[in-house]
Amino acid sequence: MGGETSKLSPAVVGAFTKMAKQDVPEDKFWTGLINSVLPMASIPADAVRKVVKDQPVNVARLARACVGRIHQAACVQGAMSVQERTIVLNCSSMLTSLLPVLFEGESEHGLVESVFWKGVMPGAAAEDQPMPLAEPLMSCILCLFMRPGIGVDAPGCPADAMLKDSIVGKAYDKPRTQLLKLMLVTCSQTLYVTPDEYKKRDNRWLRFYSAQPPQLIVPIVRSWLATIFSYDPVGMGIPYSSTVVTDTQEDVVDSTLHALIACLDYTPPQAAGAEKASPPAAGAVATQQVLDTVKTEQKESSGNAFRDALRMANAEADLAFMFRGMSRLLNNPNQASSTYFVGSIKEVGCTQELLIVLWKLIDENKDFLAYILRACDVNEIVVPVLVAMFEARKDPSKIGLIHISTFVMLLLSGERNFCVNLNAAFIRRSVKDLPQFTGNNADLVYIVYHRLITEGPPQLESLYDCFLTTMSNISPYIKTFSLPAASRAASLFELFANKNRLLKNDNMPRYLVFLLEIFNNAIQYQYEGNPHLTYQVLRRKKVFAELTDIAQDPAAAIASLSL
Repeated sequence: MGGETSKLSPAVVGAFTKMAKQDVPEDKFWTGLINSVLPMASIPADAVRKVVKDQPVNVARLARACVGRIHQAACVQGAMSVQERTIVLNCSSMLTSLLPVLFEGESEHGLVESVFWKGVMPGAAAEDQPMPLAEPLMSCILCLFMRPGIGVDAPGCPADAMLKDSIVGKAYDKPRTQLLKLMLVTCSQTLYVTPDEYKKRDNRWLRFYSAQPPQLIVPIVRSWLATIFSYDPVGMGIPYSSTVVTDTQEDVVDSTLHALIACLDYTPPQAAGAEKASPPAAGAVATQQVLDTVKTEQKESSGNAFRDALRMANAEADLAFMFRGMSRLLNNPNQASSTYFVGSIKEVGCTQELLIVLWKLIDENKDFLAYILRACDVNEIVVPVLVAMFEARKDPSKIGLIHISTFVMLLLSGERNFCVNLNAAFIRRSVKDLPQFTGNNADLVYIVYHRLITEGPPQLESLYDCFLTTMSNISPYIKTFSLPAASRAASLFELFANKNRLLKNDNMPRYLVFLLEIFNNAIQYQYEGNPHLTYQVLRRKKVFAELTDIAQDPAAAIASLSL
Protein backbone atom coordinates (compact mmCIF):
# COMPACT_ATOMS: atom_id res chain seq x y z
CA MET A 1 0.00 0.00 0.00
CA GLY A 2 1.11 3.50 -0.70
CA GLY A 3 3.39 4.99 -3.30
CA GLU A 4 5.31 7.59 -1.35
CA THR A 5 8.45 8.91 -2.98
CA SER A 6 10.32 9.35 0.29
CA LYS A 7 12.66 6.53 1.26
CA LEU A 8 12.94 4.66 4.52
CA SER A 9 15.66 5.98 6.79
CA PRO A 10 18.52 3.62 7.72
CA ALA A 11 17.27 3.69 11.32
CA VAL A 12 13.86 2.31 10.30
CA VAL A 13 15.47 -0.33 8.06
CA GLY A 14 17.71 -1.36 10.95
CA ALA A 15 14.75 -1.45 13.32
CA PHE A 16 12.81 -3.88 11.12
CA THR A 17 15.91 -6.01 10.66
CA LYS A 18 16.26 -6.22 14.44
CA MET A 19 12.54 -6.96 14.86
CA ALA A 20 12.86 -9.96 12.52
CA LYS A 21 15.88 -11.38 14.33
CA GLN A 22 15.04 -11.10 18.01
CA ASP A 23 12.36 -10.40 20.58
CA VAL A 24 12.39 -6.67 21.45
CA PRO A 25 10.48 -6.02 24.68
CA GLU A 26 12.12 -2.67 25.49
CA ASP A 27 9.67 0.26 25.44
CA LYS A 28 12.50 2.62 24.51
CA PHE A 29 12.96 0.86 21.17
CA TRP A 30 9.30 1.24 20.18
CA THR A 31 9.07 4.82 21.43
CA GLY A 32 12.07 5.81 19.37
CA LEU A 33 10.71 4.11 16.25
CA ILE A 34 7.25 5.68 16.26
CA ASN A 35 8.35 9.14 17.43
CA SER A 36 10.55 9.80 14.40
CA VAL A 37 9.94 13.33 13.08
CA LEU A 38 11.16 12.45 9.57
CA PRO A 39 8.45 11.60 7.00
CA MET A 40 8.33 7.84 6.49
CA ALA A 41 7.48 5.88 3.38
CA SER A 42 5.48 2.65 3.30
CA ILE A 43 7.26 -0.40 4.72
CA PRO A 44 8.05 -3.09 2.10
CA ALA A 45 5.64 -6.02 2.41
CA ASP A 46 8.47 -8.58 2.42
CA ALA A 47 10.05 -6.92 5.47
CA VAL A 48 6.71 -7.08 7.32
CA ARG A 49 6.14 -10.72 6.32
CA LYS A 50 9.55 -11.70 7.68
CA VAL A 51 8.77 -10.13 11.07
CA VAL A 52 5.30 -11.76 11.14
CA LYS A 53 6.85 -15.16 10.41
CA ASP A 54 9.88 -14.98 12.74
CA GLN A 55 8.79 -12.69 15.59
CA PRO A 56 4.98 -12.24 15.68
CA VAL A 57 5.16 -10.73 19.15
CA ASN A 58 7.12 -7.80 17.71
CA VAL A 59 4.32 -7.18 15.19
CA ALA A 60 1.84 -7.01 18.05
CA ARG A 61 4.09 -4.58 19.95
CA LEU A 62 4.47 -2.36 16.87
CA ALA A 63 0.71 -2.30 16.29
CA ARG A 64 0.02 -1.47 19.93
CA ALA A 65 2.67 1.28 19.96
CA CYS A 66 1.33 2.90 16.75
CA VAL A 67 -2.32 2.78 17.83
CA GLY A 68 -1.42 4.12 21.26
CA ARG A 69 0.49 7.04 19.77
CA ILE A 70 -2.36 7.88 17.38
CA HIS A 71 -4.84 7.68 20.26
CA GLN A 72 -2.69 9.99 22.34
CA ALA A 73 -2.61 12.58 19.55
CA ALA A 74 -6.34 12.30 18.87
CA CYS A 75 -7.24 12.95 22.52
CA VAL A 76 -5.38 16.28 22.67
CA GLN A 77 -7.55 19.34 22.08
CA GLY A 78 -6.59 22.18 19.74
CA ALA A 79 -4.69 22.36 16.49
CA MET A 80 -2.05 19.72 15.86
CA SER A 81 1.55 20.87 15.45
CA VAL A 82 3.57 19.97 12.35
CA GLN A 83 5.88 17.70 14.39
CA GLU A 84 2.96 15.87 16.00
CA ARG A 85 1.29 15.50 12.61
CA THR A 86 4.43 13.90 11.15
CA ILE A 87 4.55 11.38 14.00
CA VAL A 88 0.85 10.49 13.54
CA LEU A 89 1.29 10.07 9.79
CA ASN A 90 4.34 7.86 10.30
CA CYS A 91 2.31 5.63 12.61
CA SER A 92 -0.50 5.58 10.05
CA SER A 93 1.97 4.64 7.31
CA MET A 94 3.34 1.73 9.35
CA LEU A 95 -0.18 0.44 10.09
CA THR A 96 -1.11 0.86 6.41
CA SER A 97 1.82 -1.41 5.52
CA LEU A 98 1.24 -3.84 8.38
CA LEU A 99 -2.49 -4.61 8.16
CA PRO A 100 -2.65 -6.04 4.58
CA VAL A 101 0.10 -8.52 5.43
CA LEU A 102 -1.76 -9.53 8.58
CA PHE A 103 -5.03 -9.89 6.67
CA GLU A 104 -3.55 -12.15 3.99
CA GLY A 105 -2.13 -14.59 6.55
CA GLU A 106 -4.88 -14.35 9.18
CA SER A 107 -5.91 -17.99 8.67
CA GLU A 108 -2.39 -19.07 9.66
CA HIS A 109 -1.44 -16.83 12.57
CA GLY A 110 -4.72 -15.21 13.75
CA LEU A 111 -2.96 -12.00 14.80
CA VAL A 112 -5.76 -9.69 13.64
CA GLU A 113 -8.32 -11.47 15.77
CA SER A 114 -6.09 -11.85 18.84
CA VAL A 115 -4.27 -8.49 18.79
CA PHE A 116 -6.77 -6.07 17.22
CA TRP A 117 -10.12 -7.47 18.37
CA LYS A 118 -9.30 -9.39 21.58
CA GLY A 119 -6.28 -7.33 22.61
CA VAL A 120 -4.19 -10.36 23.59
CA MET A 121 -0.45 -10.32 22.88
CA PRO A 122 1.15 -13.54 21.52
CA GLY A 123 2.44 -15.59 24.43
CA ALA A 124 0.84 -13.31 27.03
CA ALA A 125 -0.01 -14.60 30.47
CA ALA A 126 -3.63 -15.29 31.34
CA GLU A 127 -3.71 -12.52 33.96
CA ASP A 128 -2.57 -9.80 31.51
CA GLN A 129 -5.19 -7.12 30.84
CA PRO A 130 -6.45 -7.35 27.22
CA MET A 131 -6.22 -4.15 25.16
CA PRO A 132 -8.20 -4.40 21.88
CA LEU A 133 -6.84 -2.10 19.18
CA ALA A 134 -9.42 -2.19 16.37
CA GLU A 135 -12.16 0.07 17.74
CA PRO A 136 -9.81 2.66 19.30
CA LEU A 137 -7.92 2.85 16.01
CA MET A 138 -11.09 3.40 13.96
CA SER A 139 -12.41 6.00 16.40
CA CYS A 140 -9.13 7.91 16.18
CA ILE A 141 -9.17 7.86 12.38
CA LEU A 142 -12.65 9.39 12.28
CA CYS A 143 -11.74 12.01 14.88
CA LEU A 144 -8.55 12.98 13.04
CA PHE A 145 -10.52 13.67 9.85
CA MET A 146 -12.05 16.68 11.64
CA ARG A 147 -9.00 17.60 13.75
CA PRO A 148 -7.46 21.04 12.97
CA GLY A 149 -3.89 20.78 11.78
CA ILE A 150 -4.25 17.41 10.07
CA GLY A 151 -7.77 16.97 8.69
CA VAL A 152 -9.34 20.44 8.49
CA ASP A 153 -8.32 24.09 8.59
CA ALA A 154 -10.43 25.17 11.56
CA PRO A 155 -12.36 23.36 14.29
CA GLY A 156 -16.08 22.80 14.04
CA CYS A 157 -18.37 22.41 11.05
CA PRO A 158 -21.81 24.05 11.36
CA ALA A 159 -24.65 21.69 10.52
CA ASP A 160 -26.14 24.25 8.12
CA ALA A 161 -22.85 25.04 6.33
CA MET A 162 -22.94 24.69 2.54
CA LEU A 163 -20.69 22.15 0.83
CA LYS A 164 -18.71 24.91 -0.85
CA ASP A 165 -17.89 26.22 2.64
CA SER A 166 -16.65 22.79 3.77
CA ILE A 167 -13.71 22.66 1.37
CA VAL A 168 -10.43 21.84 3.13
CA GLY A 169 -7.24 23.68 2.16
CA LYS A 170 -4.68 22.00 -0.09
CA ALA A 171 -2.10 22.11 2.72
CA TYR A 172 -3.84 19.08 4.24
CA ASP A 173 -4.09 16.99 1.07
CA LYS A 174 -1.21 14.64 1.95
CA PRO A 175 -2.21 14.09 5.61
CA ARG A 176 -5.81 13.40 4.65
CA THR A 177 -4.68 11.05 1.88
CA GLN A 178 -2.67 9.02 4.40
CA LEU A 179 -5.59 8.84 6.83
CA LEU A 180 -7.94 7.78 4.02
CA LYS A 181 -5.51 5.03 2.94
CA LEU A 182 -5.36 3.73 6.50
CA MET A 183 -9.15 3.74 6.71
CA LEU A 184 -9.41 1.87 3.41
CA VAL A 185 -6.89 -0.70 4.58
CA THR A 186 -8.87 -1.39 7.74
CA CYS A 187 -11.95 -1.99 5.58
CA SER A 188 -10.14 -4.35 3.20
CA GLN A 189 -10.12 -7.58 5.20
CA THR A 190 -12.97 -8.84 3.02
CA LEU A 191 -10.53 -9.03 0.09
CA TYR A 192 -8.49 -11.68 1.88
CA VAL A 193 -11.21 -14.24 2.60
CA THR A 194 -12.65 -17.01 0.44
CA PRO A 195 -16.06 -16.59 -1.25
CA ASP A 196 -17.66 -18.96 1.26
CA GLU A 197 -16.26 -17.01 4.21
CA TYR A 198 -17.37 -13.75 2.60
CA LYS A 199 -21.00 -14.92 2.55
CA LYS A 200 -20.91 -16.02 6.19
CA ARG A 201 -18.80 -13.31 7.80
CA ASP A 202 -19.69 -9.65 8.26
CA ASN A 203 -17.01 -6.97 7.90
CA ARG A 204 -16.63 -5.80 11.51
CA TRP A 205 -14.50 -2.83 10.52
CA LEU A 206 -17.16 -1.39 8.23
CA ARG A 207 -19.87 -2.27 10.72
CA PHE A 208 -18.13 -0.13 13.33
CA TYR A 209 -17.65 2.83 10.98
CA SER A 210 -21.27 2.75 9.76
CA ALA A 211 -22.67 2.60 13.31
CA GLN A 212 -21.09 5.86 14.50
CA PRO A 213 -23.34 8.76 15.56
CA PRO A 214 -24.50 11.30 12.95
CA GLN A 215 -22.78 14.23 14.67
CA LEU A 216 -19.45 12.54 13.85
CA ILE A 217 -20.19 11.11 10.39
CA VAL A 218 -22.17 13.97 8.81
CA PRO A 219 -19.29 16.53 8.91
CA ILE A 220 -16.91 13.90 7.54
CA VAL A 221 -19.18 12.98 4.63
CA ARG A 222 -19.81 16.65 3.83
CA SER A 223 -16.06 17.36 3.78
CA TRP A 224 -15.57 14.34 1.49
CA LEU A 225 -18.27 15.53 -0.90
CA ALA A 226 -16.74 19.02 -0.90
CA THR A 227 -13.32 17.54 -1.68
CA ILE A 228 -14.61 15.48 -4.60
CA PHE A 229 -16.88 18.00 -6.27
CA SER A 230 -14.62 21.03 -5.81
CA TYR A 231 -11.80 19.34 -7.72
CA ASP A 232 -11.02 21.06 -11.02
CA PRO A 233 -8.21 19.27 -12.90
CA VAL A 234 -8.13 22.01 -15.55
CA GLY A 235 -7.75 24.86 -13.06
CA MET A 236 -7.06 28.18 -14.78
CA GLY A 237 -6.77 26.46 -18.15
CA ILE A 238 -3.05 27.03 -18.64
CA PRO A 239 -1.77 24.34 -21.06
CA TYR A 240 0.56 21.73 -19.55
CA SER A 241 0.24 23.26 -16.09
CA SER A 242 -0.11 19.76 -14.59
CA THR A 243 3.38 18.86 -15.82
CA VAL A 244 4.93 21.83 -14.04
CA VAL A 245 2.98 21.89 -10.75
CA THR A 246 2.41 18.74 -8.71
CA ASP A 247 -1.31 18.08 -8.26
CA THR A 248 -1.66 16.80 -4.69
CA GLN A 249 -5.43 17.16 -4.88
CA GLU A 250 -5.85 14.27 -7.31
CA ASP A 251 -4.51 11.75 -4.77
CA VAL A 252 -6.83 12.93 -2.02
CA VAL A 253 -9.81 12.93 -4.41
CA ASP A 254 -9.06 9.34 -5.50
CA SER A 255 -8.68 8.16 -1.91
CA THR A 256 -11.81 10.04 -0.86
CA LEU A 257 -13.84 8.42 -3.64
CA HIS A 258 -12.67 4.96 -2.64
CA ALA A 259 -13.39 5.51 1.05
CA LEU A 260 -16.82 6.99 0.35
CA ILE A 261 -17.79 4.13 -1.96
CA ALA A 262 -16.59 1.49 0.51
CA CYS A 263 -18.61 3.04 3.33
CA LEU A 264 -21.74 3.64 1.24
CA ASP A 265 -21.69 0.13 -0.16
CA TYR A 266 -21.80 -1.56 3.23
CA THR A 267 -25.16 -2.93 4.31
CA PRO A 268 -25.59 -3.92 7.98
CA PRO A 269 -26.61 -7.58 8.48
CA GLN A 270 -30.12 -6.72 9.69
CA ALA A 271 -30.74 -4.49 6.66
CA ALA A 272 -29.21 -7.01 4.27
CA GLY A 273 -31.72 -9.64 5.38
CA ALA A 274 -34.63 -7.28 4.72
CA GLU A 275 -33.40 -6.34 1.24
CA LYS A 276 -32.94 -9.86 -0.14
CA ALA A 277 -34.99 -10.45 -3.28
CA SER A 278 -35.61 -13.36 -5.56
CA PRO A 279 -32.77 -14.03 -8.02
CA PRO A 280 -33.13 -12.89 -11.64
CA ALA A 281 -33.59 -15.27 -14.54
CA ALA A 282 -30.51 -17.25 -15.48
CA GLY A 283 -28.03 -15.28 -17.56
CA ALA A 284 -29.85 -11.96 -17.29
CA VAL A 285 -30.02 -8.90 -15.11
CA ALA A 286 -33.63 -8.47 -14.00
CA THR A 287 -34.65 -4.96 -15.02
CA GLN A 288 -37.41 -4.79 -12.44
CA GLN A 289 -35.03 -5.97 -9.74
CA VAL A 290 -32.66 -3.09 -10.56
CA LEU A 291 -35.50 -0.59 -10.43
CA ASP A 292 -36.90 -2.08 -7.23
CA THR A 293 -33.70 -1.15 -5.41
CA VAL A 294 -34.49 2.52 -6.06
CA LYS A 295 -37.70 3.96 -4.62
CA THR A 296 -39.08 7.33 -5.59
CA GLU A 297 -39.64 8.40 -2.01
CA GLN A 298 -36.90 9.27 0.46
CA LYS A 299 -35.78 6.15 2.32
CA GLU A 300 -35.94 5.59 6.04
CA SER A 301 -32.80 5.11 8.10
CA SER A 302 -30.63 2.43 6.53
CA GLY A 303 -28.55 1.54 9.56
CA ASN A 304 -25.52 2.94 7.75
CA ALA A 305 -24.56 6.41 9.03
CA PHE A 306 -22.76 7.27 5.77
CA ARG A 307 -25.86 6.65 3.66
CA ASP A 308 -27.97 8.69 6.04
CA ALA A 309 -25.44 11.53 5.88
CA LEU A 310 -25.50 11.46 2.06
CA ARG A 311 -29.27 11.99 2.13
CA MET A 312 -28.86 15.05 4.33
CA ALA A 313 -27.04 16.94 1.55
CA ASN A 314 -30.36 18.23 0.23
CA ALA A 315 -30.05 22.02 0.23
CA GLU A 316 -30.49 23.40 -3.28
CA ALA A 317 -27.06 25.06 -3.18
CA ASP A 318 -25.49 21.72 -2.22
CA LEU A 319 -27.33 19.87 -4.98
CA ALA A 320 -26.21 22.43 -7.55
CA PHE A 321 -22.63 22.19 -6.25
CA MET A 322 -22.60 18.39 -6.58
CA PHE A 323 -24.13 18.45 -10.07
CA ARG A 324 -21.61 21.00 -11.36
CA GLY A 325 -18.72 19.03 -9.88
CA MET A 326 -19.99 15.73 -11.28
CA SER A 327 -20.49 17.26 -14.73
CA ARG A 328 -17.03 18.85 -14.71
CA LEU A 329 -15.24 15.63 -13.76
CA LEU A 330 -17.22 13.30 -16.05
CA ASN A 331 -16.59 15.57 -19.04
CA ASN A 332 -12.87 15.89 -18.30
CA PRO A 333 -11.61 12.74 -20.14
CA ASN A 334 -13.21 13.76 -23.44
CA GLN A 335 -12.12 17.36 -22.95
CA ALA A 336 -8.52 16.25 -22.34
CA SER A 337 -8.46 14.03 -25.44
CA SER A 338 -10.02 16.65 -27.74
CA THR A 339 -7.43 19.42 -27.45
CA TYR A 340 -5.17 20.57 -30.26
CA PHE A 341 -2.14 20.21 -27.98
CA VAL A 342 -1.81 16.58 -26.90
CA GLY A 343 -1.57 16.25 -23.13
CA SER A 344 -2.11 19.94 -22.47
CA ILE A 345 -5.11 19.25 -20.19
CA LYS A 346 -4.83 16.90 -17.23
CA GLU A 347 -7.07 13.85 -17.47
CA VAL A 348 -8.53 12.31 -14.32
CA GLY A 349 -8.60 8.53 -13.99
CA CYS A 350 -11.51 8.14 -11.59
CA THR A 351 -14.43 7.98 -14.05
CA GLN A 352 -15.62 4.59 -12.83
CA GLU A 353 -15.58 5.71 -9.19
CA LEU A 354 -17.51 8.87 -10.11
CA LEU A 355 -20.18 6.79 -11.83
CA ILE A 356 -20.58 4.67 -8.70
CA VAL A 357 -20.97 7.82 -6.59
CA LEU A 358 -23.52 9.12 -9.14
CA TRP A 359 -25.50 5.89 -8.75
CA LYS A 360 -25.34 6.15 -4.96
CA LEU A 361 -26.51 9.76 -5.07
CA ILE A 362 -29.46 8.88 -7.29
CA ASP A 363 -30.28 5.81 -5.20
CA GLU A 364 -29.97 7.35 -1.73
CA ASN A 365 -30.66 11.07 -2.21
CA LYS A 366 -34.04 11.54 -3.88
CA ASP A 367 -33.69 15.32 -3.63
CA PHE A 368 -30.62 15.10 -5.90
CA LEU A 369 -32.51 13.09 -8.51
CA ALA A 370 -35.47 15.48 -8.44
CA TYR A 371 -33.18 18.51 -8.66
CA ILE A 372 -31.14 17.39 -11.68
CA LEU A 373 -34.34 16.49 -13.57
CA ARG A 374 -36.05 19.75 -12.68
CA ALA A 375 -33.38 22.45 -12.67
CA CYS A 376 -30.35 21.09 -14.57
CA ASP A 377 -29.41 20.06 -18.07
CA VAL A 378 -29.11 16.36 -17.36
CA ASN A 379 -27.42 15.88 -20.74
CA GLU A 380 -24.26 17.31 -19.18
CA ILE A 381 -23.78 14.04 -17.33
CA VAL A 382 -25.64 11.67 -19.68
CA VAL A 383 -23.46 12.35 -22.73
CA PRO A 384 -20.14 11.65 -20.94
CA VAL A 385 -21.68 8.52 -19.40
CA LEU A 386 -22.63 7.24 -22.87
CA VAL A 387 -19.22 8.16 -24.28
CA ALA A 388 -17.53 6.28 -21.43
CA MET A 389 -19.68 3.21 -22.17
CA PHE A 390 -18.84 3.42 -25.87
CA GLU A 391 -15.09 3.65 -25.27
CA ALA A 392 -15.17 0.80 -22.72
CA ARG A 393 -16.96 -1.71 -24.97
CA LYS A 394 -13.76 -3.50 -26.05
CA ASP A 395 -11.91 -3.29 -22.73
CA PRO A 396 -12.63 -6.34 -20.52
CA SER A 397 -11.34 -4.46 -17.46
CA LYS A 398 -14.15 -1.92 -17.79
CA ILE A 399 -17.15 -4.27 -17.76
CA GLY A 400 -18.04 -2.88 -14.34
CA LEU A 401 -18.11 0.66 -15.74
CA ILE A 402 -20.62 -0.42 -18.40
CA HIS A 403 -22.76 -2.14 -15.77
CA ILE A 404 -23.03 0.85 -13.45
CA SER A 405 -23.59 3.23 -16.40
CA THR A 406 -26.36 0.98 -17.68
CA PHE A 407 -28.13 1.03 -14.34
CA VAL A 408 -27.87 4.83 -14.15
CA MET A 409 -29.37 5.18 -17.63
CA LEU A 410 -32.09 2.64 -16.87
CA LEU A 411 -33.16 4.50 -13.77
CA LEU A 412 -33.15 7.90 -15.44
CA SER A 413 -35.11 6.62 -18.46
CA GLY A 414 -38.10 6.05 -16.19
CA GLU A 415 -38.40 9.82 -15.64
CA ARG A 416 -40.41 11.86 -18.16
CA ASN A 417 -38.28 15.01 -17.78
CA PHE A 418 -35.16 13.04 -18.59
CA CYS A 419 -36.66 11.57 -21.76
CA VAL A 420 -37.87 14.97 -22.94
CA ASN A 421 -34.44 16.51 -22.33
CA LEU A 422 -32.87 13.96 -24.68
CA ASN A 423 -34.44 15.91 -27.59
CA ALA A 424 -31.66 18.49 -27.14
CA ALA A 425 -29.26 18.62 -30.07
CA PHE A 426 -26.18 16.45 -29.75
CA ILE A 427 -22.97 18.47 -29.70
CA ARG A 428 -20.34 16.62 -31.69
CA ARG A 429 -17.43 15.16 -29.77
CA SER A 430 -14.15 13.72 -30.88
CA VAL A 431 -14.62 10.05 -29.99
CA LYS A 432 -12.77 7.31 -31.83
CA ASP A 433 -15.05 5.07 -33.96
CA LEU A 434 -18.18 7.02 -33.00
CA PRO A 435 -20.01 7.80 -36.28
CA GLN A 436 -20.59 11.45 -37.03
CA PHE A 437 -24.28 12.32 -37.15
CA THR A 438 -26.57 15.29 -36.85
CA GLY A 439 -29.31 14.63 -34.36
CA ASN A 440 -30.23 14.65 -30.70
CA ASN A 441 -28.91 12.91 -27.60
CA ALA A 442 -31.47 10.10 -27.93
CA ASP A 443 -29.76 9.20 -31.21
CA LEU A 444 -26.53 8.83 -29.24
CA VAL A 445 -28.27 6.41 -26.84
CA TYR A 446 -29.40 4.20 -29.73
CA ILE A 447 -26.04 4.29 -31.52
CA VAL A 448 -24.06 3.47 -28.37
CA TYR A 449 -26.37 0.65 -27.30
CA HIS A 450 -26.31 -0.80 -30.82
CA ARG A 451 -22.50 -0.91 -30.70
CA LEU A 452 -22.52 -2.47 -27.24
CA ILE A 453 -24.85 -5.24 -28.42
CA THR A 454 -23.11 -5.94 -31.74
CA GLU A 455 -19.47 -5.35 -30.77
CA GLY A 456 -19.38 -5.77 -27.00
CA PRO A 457 -17.96 -8.83 -25.23
CA PRO A 458 -20.23 -11.83 -24.41
CA GLN A 459 -20.35 -10.72 -20.75
CA LEU A 460 -22.63 -7.83 -21.78
CA GLU A 461 -25.40 -10.16 -22.94
CA SER A 462 -26.86 -10.08 -19.43
CA LEU A 463 -27.43 -6.33 -19.91
CA TYR A 464 -29.38 -6.53 -23.19
CA ASP A 465 -32.63 -6.46 -21.23
CA CYS A 466 -31.59 -3.18 -19.58
CA PHE A 467 -30.34 -1.68 -22.86
CA LEU A 468 -33.60 -2.37 -24.66
CA THR A 469 -35.74 -1.28 -21.73
CA THR A 470 -33.98 2.08 -21.72
CA MET A 471 -34.44 2.46 -25.48
CA SER A 472 -38.12 1.59 -25.14
CA ASN A 473 -38.68 3.96 -22.21
CA ILE A 474 -37.42 7.02 -24.08
CA SER A 475 -39.01 6.23 -27.46
CA PRO A 476 -42.46 7.89 -26.86
CA TYR A 477 -40.85 11.26 -26.05
CA ILE A 478 -38.35 11.61 -28.91
CA LYS A 479 -39.67 13.91 -31.61
CA THR A 480 -37.24 12.83 -34.33
CA PHE A 481 -34.82 9.94 -34.68
CA SER A 482 -31.99 10.53 -37.13
CA LEU A 483 -31.34 8.07 -39.96
CA PRO A 484 -28.30 6.45 -38.23
CA ALA A 485 -30.28 5.85 -35.01
CA ALA A 486 -33.36 4.57 -36.86
CA SER A 487 -31.35 2.18 -39.02
CA ARG A 488 -29.59 0.78 -35.96
CA ALA A 489 -32.86 0.16 -34.13
CA ALA A 490 -34.17 -1.66 -37.21
CA SER A 491 -30.96 -3.67 -37.59
CA LEU A 492 -31.26 -4.83 -33.98
CA PHE A 493 -34.79 -5.99 -34.74
CA GLU A 494 -33.47 -7.91 -37.75
CA LEU A 495 -30.66 -9.39 -35.63
CA PHE A 496 -32.96 -10.71 -32.90
CA ALA A 497 -35.59 -11.90 -35.41
CA ASN A 498 -33.15 -14.26 -37.08
CA LYS A 499 -34.76 -17.71 -37.02
CA ASN A 500 -31.71 -19.52 -35.68
CA ARG A 501 -31.32 -17.04 -32.82
CA LEU A 502 -35.02 -16.71 -32.10
CA LEU A 503 -35.75 -20.42 -31.72
CA LYS A 504 -32.55 -21.36 -29.86
CA ASN A 505 -32.37 -18.52 -27.34
CA ASP A 506 -35.22 -18.03 -24.87
CA ASN A 507 -34.34 -14.34 -24.42
CA MET A 508 -34.80 -13.33 -28.07
CA PRO A 509 -38.63 -13.14 -28.04
CA ARG A 510 -38.48 -10.73 -25.10
CA TYR A 511 -35.92 -8.58 -26.92
CA LEU A 512 -38.20 -8.47 -29.96
CA VAL A 513 -41.08 -7.26 -27.78
CA PHE A 514 -38.96 -4.30 -26.63
CA LEU A 515 -38.06 -3.37 -30.21
CA LEU A 516 -41.69 -3.64 -31.34
CA GLU A 517 -42.61 -1.30 -28.48
CA ILE A 518 -40.03 1.19 -29.77
CA PHE A 519 -41.54 1.12 -33.26
CA ASN A 520 -45.11 1.36 -31.94
CA ASN A 521 -44.30 4.23 -29.57
CA ALA A 522 -42.52 6.28 -32.23
CA ILE A 523 -45.26 5.71 -34.84
CA GLN A 524 -48.15 6.23 -32.41
CA TYR A 525 -46.88 9.31 -30.54
CA GLN A 526 -44.30 10.93 -32.83
CA TYR A 527 -45.28 9.81 -36.33
CA GLU A 528 -44.85 13.18 -38.10
CA GLY A 529 -41.27 13.63 -36.91
CA ASN A 530 -40.05 10.09 -37.53
CA PRO A 531 -40.03 9.37 -41.26
CA HIS A 532 -36.64 7.66 -41.00
CA LEU A 533 -37.83 5.12 -38.45
CA THR A 534 -41.07 4.51 -40.37
CA TYR A 535 -39.11 3.88 -43.55
CA GLN A 536 -36.74 1.46 -41.79
CA VAL A 537 -39.73 -0.53 -40.49
CA LEU A 538 -41.27 -0.72 -43.97
CA ARG A 539 -37.97 -1.97 -45.39
CA ARG A 540 -38.11 -4.94 -42.99
CA LYS A 541 -41.38 -6.26 -44.45
CA LYS A 542 -39.76 -9.63 -45.17
CA VAL A 543 -38.63 -9.97 -41.53
CA PHE A 544 -42.17 -9.37 -40.29
CA ALA A 545 -43.48 -11.95 -42.76
CA GLU A 546 -41.00 -14.56 -41.49
CA LEU A 547 -42.04 -13.84 -37.89
CA THR A 548 -45.67 -14.32 -38.89
CA ASP A 549 -44.86 -17.73 -40.41
CA ILE A 550 -43.05 -18.79 -37.21
CA ALA A 551 -45.99 -17.68 -35.06
CA GLN A 552 -48.49 -19.56 -37.24
CA ASP A 553 -46.54 -22.83 -37.44
CA PRO A 554 -43.78 -22.95 -34.78
CA ALA A 555 -43.36 -26.74 -35.15
CA ALA A 556 -42.45 -26.42 -38.81
CA ALA A 557 -40.02 -23.61 -38.04
CA ILE A 558 -38.28 -25.72 -35.39
CA ALA A 559 -38.17 -28.71 -37.73
CA SER A 560 -36.55 -26.59 -40.47
CA LEU A 561 -33.62 -25.86 -38.16
CA SER A 562 -32.58 -29.52 -38.13
CA LEU A 563 -32.53 -29.76 -41.93
